[in-house]
Amino acid sequence: MIAQRPLGQTGISLSVLGAGTTRFLSADLRDSEGLDRCAALLARAVRYGVNYIDNAFSYAEGHSEEIVARLLRLVPRESVHLAVKSNSGSDPTADDVLRRVESGLRRTGAEYFDFLYLWSVLDAEQLAFLLRPGGPYEGALEAKKRGWVRHLLVSSHAPARDAAQIVDCGAFEGILLSYNLMSRAETGPVIDRAAARGMGVLIMNPLGGGILPQNETLFSGARLPGDASTAEAALRFAASRAGVTCVLAGLAGTRDLDQAIHAFDGWEPDDAERNAREKAASSAASLPGLCTGCGYCRPVCPLGLPIPEWMQSYHQKLLRLPRELYGLTEPEEIERAAVLGRLIQGFSLLPASGESPCIGCGKCASVCTQHLPIPQRIAELYTMIRTAHASEADRRERLSTLLRGHGFRRVAFWPASGTTSFVLREYRRFFGEPDFEPLFFDSSPAAGTLDGQPVYGPADLTRLRPDCVLVASFRFRKAIREAVEPLLRPLGIPLLCLHQDGDAPWVF
Repeated sequence: MIAQRPLGQTGISLSVLGAGTTRFLSADLRDSEGLDRCAALLARAVRYGVNYIDNAFSYAEGHSEEIVARLLRLVPRESVHLAVKSNSGSDPTADDVLRRVESGLRRTGAEYFDFLYLWSVLDAEQLAFLLRPGGPYEGALEAKKRGWVRHLLVSSHAPARDAAQIVDCGAFEGILLSYNLMSRAETGPVIDRAAARGMGVLIMNPLGGGILPQNETLFSGARLPGDASTAEAALRFAASRAGVTCVLAGLAGTRDLDQAIHAFDGWEPDDAERNAREKAASSAASLPGLCTGCGYCRPVCPLGLPIPEWMQSYHQKLLRLPRELYGLTEPEEIERAAVLGRLIQGFSLLPASGESPCIGCGKCASVCTQHLPIPQRIAELYTMIRTAHASEADRRERLSTLLRGHGFRRVAFWPASGTTSFVLREYRRFFGEPDFEPLFFDSSPAAGTLDGQPVYGPADLTRLRPDCVLVASFRFRKAIREAVEPLLRPLGIPLLCLHQDGDAPWVF
């Protein structure tokens, strides 16, 4: 059976392995029989001792809560701990959070949720937005008061300095963090900080989004005797950090479940194994060609540039990457998106422009313990930034070109998502309040509201007559264009796309 560990000071014990619901096969999400297969897979995990199911309204292409409802017909409610998640983009007010929780209860058939996550907090600014009067945190407290949820947690992809503020704010009983062999140096201290405050810690992305098992040989140094694979070593590494309660594994099918069960069935590390895994992980991170994050280059740079962060972002170029990423399938575009995703989201370093600030003095390379060609790699990195239009200057120019100087009175943003909220925040950061009225549209307007404004559906286009429709999504931009363009053509409404071919996403 799978061991259990206490989740901070909540009084709840979770299995070391938790079941994620984001990686079910698309083929299993098309009909009732497929959804039953997904529920049966989760039920099998529960029988092995997994007692935490990580779900959210948008997971599994919007079917996650329905799958959980089917799961609850197969296993007793008290055998599993369930979560509901609320994102500040779609649920910016206290009332929005309450509606989200109420909807989750209705769709799953559960009488309560064990955990409510304020979900995907990216930085300290977003944390302040959550905690403001009338904001999402007030709604979370009210949901707990009503007995709809029992514990308040937070999920974060924030860089370490902002994640530390999230931990220190004292508002949450637990935190869900991304932690794996590649991010140990940044995230490890945040885990330690959270554990020291008595918070429960759950881990997502223990396999680095699939990168670790796809680079089996490269990361094989992380394996200890008894590890069946690099993937198993990576799962056990994540669970070996002191303070970690539960490690999530996304389940596409029985193979994923069997692999995760094999890693954790009857397994619990002692101090000797914890130390051995940390030592092996450090060795794996010190492979030829990879930056170890030692930081010796930092004080010698005359411009104080973030060289370790740049080099660790460049790592993605050296790894074997998935065949599909953010909807991209061309290897060069996948590589570029992986590198820039690590830079912009992982390290919160949005380049000011596509022009490299590096003067090529070479002082960094002269002290590099791994003898890396740092100036050359910086030059390559900035070539990617220019090619993918991935700088602050590029974003400003793109928004100005698309939305300013055209006399637009109403601009429809499609879809109603956190990406759209982010795009509007960027617009306000660059130009102040827009001189047009933003309208939010979605093919599934049941989303309700976004940023406190109603979400409209395709049937509302004729009545509202926006001056243009801007597709904000990166991954689904082509599908949205194909679906929406025929609706706009008879109305004479132009369709604009935020992202162009060759771009990197704005939100990773």
